[in-house]
Amino acid sequence: MATERRRRARLLAILPALLMLLLPATVHAATPWWEPLAFSGQRVSGVVALPGLMVVSTASGAYLSSDNGRSFQPISPGRHLALPETLGPIVWQIDHGTVLTAPAGRGLAPDPHAPFLGATAHLIAAPAALPGVVVAVGSDNHVWRRSPSGQWATSFVLLAAGGLAGSPQVTSMAAFTSAVTGAVYMGTNGYGVLLTEDGGDDWIRADPGLPENVLALSADSASRALYAATDQGLFVHHLQAFPAPPAYHDASLYLRWLGIAMVALLATLGAVFGLRRALPRPSSPQGYR
Repeated sequence: MATERRRRARLLAILPALLMLLLPATVHAATPWWEPLAFSGQRVSGVVALPGLMVVSTASGAYLSSDNGRSFQPISPGRHLALPETLGPIVWQIDHGTVLTAPAGRGLAPDPHAPFLGATAHLIAAPAALPGVVVAVGSDNHVWRRSPSGQWATSFVLLAAGGLAGSPQVTSMAAFTSAVTGAVYMGTNGYGVLLTEDGGDDWIRADPGLPENVLALSADSASRALYAATDQGLFVHHLQAFPAPPAYHDASLYLRWLGIAMVALLATLGAVFGLRRALPRPSSPQGYR
């Protein structure tokens, strides 16, 4: 009899989990953060994405796409392809280590508070959604950030990933030239892609699905997409919210969770009652009633 009571108590204890598994729920899965686009397994050393046009560089030559990377055609050797320049409302450039800036269409002039970045520095990005915010990389791999007030400060210095390989190098910078997002993206040859949404104050890795060695980045505001040239092919990231727990969609969502809670409560009470009946009762001391 006691064995039968224990069996019933165990069944009541696992009943809530069984009911939650049986209840229907629709799960919305997030889009992959990075997806392979073309040239799988090949080294893609460069990518330039423009509205309706994309050019990539590989070991076998350059390729042109006019359908956002769905198909590519080789560019004939020696052919000069004049690509239109896409600029934000404010232009930022590095010339022999000096940061230059001006409103689009006007002559460039040195930014008064910018540090000297080194003769070979060339990586700089300024999101149109955050006017005055700039992130630039010096010749020594030092990352700088500019606040909207015009002041420059150290953002961070990449640390070694371990072993004897040394610190990864920053290979590319990208930001959107229209106000679709204030994110700045940094490609590296060891940490994939890093992302900042506050002008370089905080950075996170944003490379799920992407190889570690990123050689070039390009942002296309028209398609709301970021393209990464890597040593294993060309990849694309379509702008989306950061990955989050699955979202359950149903017209009776609140009623469902209320029902689950009630079932769990009843099952817990039943389990406690079953355990009390299954466990042996303490005997009363002799002489007492």
